[in-house]
This record gives sequence, C-alpha cells and structure tokens, in this order.
Amino acid sequence: MIKCLSPLMKAAGLSALAATAMFSTNASANGYGVVNIGYGNVDTEVDSESDVSYSAAIGYQFHRQWYVEGGYVSLIDVDTDEQILSSKGPYVALLGKASSQQGELFYKIGVANIDIEQASINSGACGDDVLVCGYDDDVIAGLIGLGFDYYVGNQSMLRFEYSYFGGKDDFSAHVLNLGFRYNF
Repeated sequence: MIKCLSPLMKAAGLSALAATAMFSTNASANGYGVVNIGYGNVDTEVDSESDVSYSAAIGYQFHRQWYVEGGYVSLIDVDTDEQILSSKGPYVALLGKASSQQGELFYKIGVANIDIEQASINSGACGDDVLVCGYDDDVIAGLIGLGFDYYVGNQSMLRFEYSYFGGKDDFSAHVLNLGFRYNF
C-alpha cells in the first residue's frame, strides 16, 4: 500500500510546492501607489481651458511586463469671474512596461468616466440671448499614455507621464504629469 501511495504523495507534494511558490510570488511587492501633479488642457464642445491637474492611483503587477492600474484624475478645476470648469473622475488602465536598471518605460491604455461641469457667464458660445450657459455631463473617455518611472530608491520612483483622454461631444484632454510612485 505504501508503494501505491508513493506516486500520489509525490504528485500531492509537487502540487503543494507549486502552489506555495505561486503564492509567494504573488505575495511579493507587486503593488504600487502613485500620486501625480501636472498641467492639463481640456477641450469641451463649449470651451477650452488649461490649469493644474492631479491624480492618484493604485496598481498591481500581474505579469512581469503588465500592470493594471485604477485611480482618480482631476483634469482641470478652473473658477474665474467668467466661468467655472471642472473635469474629473475614475479610470482603469492596462500598462505595458519595459524595464531597465534606471527605471521602467511604460505605455497606458484604458477608459475613464469623466464628469464635466461647466458654467459660463455672458458667453457667446451659448448664444446671443443667453446670460448663463451651463453644461453637466458624464463622458466615457478613452485613455492613452506614455511615461517613464525613474528609480530613486529601492521602492520609490519618480514618474514622468503624458496622457490623452478623448470622448464624445468633442471632449479631449492633454495632461503632462510629474509624480511619485511607491512600490509595496
């Protein structure tokens, strides 16, 4: 009976060893958090504005060359005497990367749900007889980006990134970011 169990025990032992190896690989530092500040230019069907942008995200490396990243982005938040424009929302993206000793070159492709709120006072874009023009809409936007994460420590990186968002109703945004990434 011991000889009959021997191949079964070997298979069970190898399976347990493989499962342990897979778990320990997944338990290593595959996650990261990143915060960015940058400059964004947002175009809507009513107006175009540029201002400071910011974002925060959490990512997970599920393959040696691939990350999934989810976060929140504020593309623009302008409040002047003439108008108010806010454009922000959550996003999810897939990142492909090429690693070197200096850092990681990455490209990003994803989708965002951008909430656009705009109010213009005495705006000719709204019509001649309109004193206040308002616009409030959610836009599903495609996201593409290119960037580089530069190593500044064992678990910390400096991020340089360009992102483009494009969606319905002539919505588009160009964002240039500088950020800090921490691997955990």
